[in-house]
Amino acid sequence: MSKSDFSDVLAKIPYGVSVVTMGRGGVKVENGLTVSWMSQVSFNPPMLMVVVDKLHYSVDLLRSTKNFCVNLLGEDQTALAGRFAKQATNRDDKLAEVAQRPAESGAAILTDAVAYFDCEVASITEAGDHLVVIGKIEDAAVLNDRAPLTTASGLRYRKG
Repeated sequence: MSKSDFSDVLAKIPYGVSVVTMGRGGVKVENGLTVSWMSQVSFNPPMLMVVVDKLHYSVDLLRSTKNFCVNLLGEDQTALAGRFAKQATNRDDKLAEVAQRPAESGAAILTDAVAYFDCEVASITEAGDHLVVIGKIEDAAVLNDRAPLTTASGLRYRKG
């Protein structure tokens, strides 16, 4: 199987698109990144997982703060997804001018998102070139009734 064939097959799987924020609000060590590999893991306790490239610069922040907030984007938020998908430097502030409030964990809740899940890191496991991050959901809420953004709209993560 070629890499191209594999990518074409994977592109048929629809995923929700979210922005994962991390950090302790007010401290200049906040960040966010766009993910499409996110899923529920458990009802009891409530848990979900996100999958992050293990070389992403946010991994150190995720490991040190031990929390994250998954913000499920609305179908009209492709520009916001693009903003958080871009690589940034330490001086870039992806959260600047984005409507937000702090979650209980301190990570940012994007107040224009469809819903959020505020999580504490339960485990981080290496899986090939990515990390599977399991979070115990401490708080969650639906913020509005818009349809969620999915990869079916053409937004697709591809490993460079």
